[in-house]
Parts: sequence; C-alpha cells; structure tokens
Amino acid sequence: MHTPTSGEQHLAPIDHITISETAGGRRQRALRALAAWWNDNRATLFLRDNWLLGVLALAALALLGVLLWGIWVIVTALVDGVSAGLGAAGDAARGIGSWITDGPITHSISNPMRAYLDSHSAGLPATGRDLWITWLVVAGVLYAGALIGSTYARIGWAAIGALTAAAVYVGAPEGTGPAAAGLTAAVWLALSLPAYAATSRLSLGDALDSLTDRRARRTVADTTY
Repeated sequence: MHTPTSGEQHLAPIDHITISETAGGRRQRALRALAAWWNDNRATLFLRDNWLLGVLALAALALLGVLLWGIWVIVTALVDGVSAGLGAAGDAARGIGSWITDGPITHSISNPMRAYLDSHSAGLPATGRDLWITWLVVAGVLYAGALIGSTYARIGWAAIGALTAAAVYVGAPEGTGPAAAGLTAAVWLALSLPAYAATSRLSLGDALDSLTDRRARRTVADTTY
C-alpha cells in the first residue's frame, strides 16, 4: 500500500482547487457569453423592443375571430328564428339571402374573378380555387378591420377593391368587361359606406408611434448612465 509523502499530501488540495477554479471560470465565461448574446443579438433586441406590437397583433386576431364568430352566430340565429316564427317571411328572407349569395349580381362579379384567377394560375403550385379562397379570406379580414376603424385595413380594402375591379374587367366575357367592372365598383362602394363611416379608436400608426417614443426614452436613459 502506497503512503503519500508530505509533498503529495500538499499537492492534492492544490490540484483540487485548480480544477474547481477552472470549472468555475468556464461557467462564468459561459454566463457572460449568454448575457452578451442576449444584449447584442438582433433577434432578441427586436423581440424586446417590439413585444407590445406582437401582443397587439395577437389581441387583434383574437378579437377578430370572436367578432366573426359572434356575427355568424347572430346571423344564424336570426335566420333560424325568422324561418321558424314567420314562415312566409322566413321564406322571403331565405330568398333574399340566396339572391345575395347566389344571385345574378354576385355571379356577375365572382364568375369573371374566378375566370381571371383560373386563367392566370397556370404553372403555379396554387390552383385558381386556392387563389379564390385566399382572396375571400383577405377581403373578409380587411373589411372587418375597416369596420372597427383600422387605417391599415381601410387602405387595404380600397386597394383590393381596385384590384378586384381590374381582374373582373379582364376576366369577363368579351364586350362585358366595362359593365362587370362598373358593377363591381358600385357594390364595393356600397359596402365601403359602413367601413369608412366607423370611427377609429386605435390605429397601427398609434401603436408604432408609442413604440418609437418608448425606444427614444430608453436611448436617452442609456446615454445618461
């Protein structure tokens, strides 16, 4: 059995301390590197500086979903109530609804629009039907945003209306383009009345101005210290 000499007995604690200090130094360097990455990385800086905008966007999407669901429930309840309680009036309401959703005015706009999408989607991974559904979703979201007073949604609603009229003009049968485009413009203007009459409470510009002011105050505080 080996008995440590006095020199070995003195060296053992020193080796242990050296190893412990080395491990502690590695941890400190790792923590400093992590802190530097958190403070200097562009992605983390963007998340820290714009978290309010992300929260507002999520809240707006949630509010829009609740609004659309509520509208659907109310409309469904009204249609069912009219159908069950009034009979003939219910039949008339369904006839009006059918005329609006599947009548000649609607088809005079939707058919040329779909024809344009079908003829210009060749070679794309998305089909004309995919583009048509996307158009409906985008138009619905912009219209809902315009109704609640969003400046961005109102601009987008006007832009998509102009694009729709142009597509209907091109996609309509020969000789009917001006009439179809004019009908589209008339319907779009009628739908725009409640959208542009609503008062705006919070716009995207207000949110961006708030973020800019907060970032400016933060910069002044950093330079002061």
